[in-house]
Amino acid sequence: MIDQSSHEMLAKPLPDEEARQRFVLSLKRHIGGPMRDATPVVWAREAEPAFSARVRRAPATREEAEAALDATRFHRFAKALNRTGQEMMWQAIGETIYREEGRIRAAAARLSSQKGAGGTLELDPDLAVDPIYKHCFIHLQPEGYLPPDPDGDSVVAGAFYESGGRLYSMGRGITAGDSKALAAIAWLRAYRPGWEPRNILDMGCAAGGASTVYPAHFPNAEVHAIDLGASMLRYAHARAESIGVPVHFHQRDAGKAGFADGSFDLIVSHNLFHEISDAKRREVAAETLRLLAPGGLAIHQDVDLLFRGKALWEEAECAYDFYHNNEPFWLTYVACDFASELRDAGFDAASVSEHKVPKTAGPGFWHAFVAEK
Repeated sequence: MIDQSSHEMLAKPLPDEEARQRFVLSLKRHIGGPMRDATPVVWAREAEPAFSARVRRAPATREEAEAALDATRFHRFAKALNRTGQEMMWQAIGETIYREEGRIRAAAARLSSQKGAGGTLELDPDLAVDPIYKHCFIHLQPEGYLPPDPDGDSVVAGAFYESGGRLYSMGRGITAGDSKALAAIAWLRAYRPGWEPRNILDMGCAAGGASTVYPAHFPNAEVHAIDLGASMLRYAHARAESIGVPVHFHQRDAGKAGFADGSFDLIVSHNLFHEISDAKRREVAAETLRLLAPGGLAIHQDVDLLFRGKALWEEAECAYDFYHNNEPFWLTYVACDFASELRDAGFDAASVSEHKVPKTAGPGFWHAFVAEK
């Protein structure tokens, strides 16, 4: 198994920097654990009764549930602490990344030029990108997914994404080894025993953490990965080369990927949907149909937060990321019906399904939309 826990592209904290990051990790674990566990208690004992007494009926919408929770001191404090913890996380990580930026850039240039693992990098400076990704720093990530790149060698987006993702995930009780891709592969092995896809596409690959898992499990497959950001992709490509994994990275739009019809046996995405619009998600559905080869399968995986079956207080709590964590498409995702959009795109009704994909080490599940051709 390829070791992805440490590699040359990863920003390496000094002892005092690591101490600050560990403090943030402890804080985020407390926020995501005991404090979150208290929310339904506050809802049942304080928020919902106070709203019902004032309005003479129970809350009926997510917005009313938000107002009921916001009227409690506990929920206001929890939201403020959550935002503070997220800002502290980026500050603690940024201290390391900006100190290490010169080394990481030099490593990226060297690793990319050596081409030792056999992967490639294709950038498109003329790619049209929705301006929201330039002006909205998703989940408060410093400089965003598309940072300024005057010298054409930025890797800071990928550096922040990987380091931030590691700390954020562990703050929610997920271990460093609990890869989204590992969960999808484990599910796929059970769903299609013995199946070996020859060509794999990872849509919205970000820093490439998921992309580099697939070659280890499907060594005879050619793996391609696409994303919008050049800074993200430079980091992803150098990261893959540093751990000796051949992945072909492309700066392309998941809704207009540009590959030939039927190019891929397996198409995956990991946490893409909560960061794209309704219109783009429907484009992804159509592109999934076009790009899948006969007999192919797609797994579009994201956080298990769809509003179906959720209590009102859960919907209200979920809205936090939209309002306070720079997630402009968060509420778009949690209310979506991508299975219907896949059918509307042309997939047979019987070939579309939804699954709860167990996490490989941490608690809970991912939600997966699956389509077969």
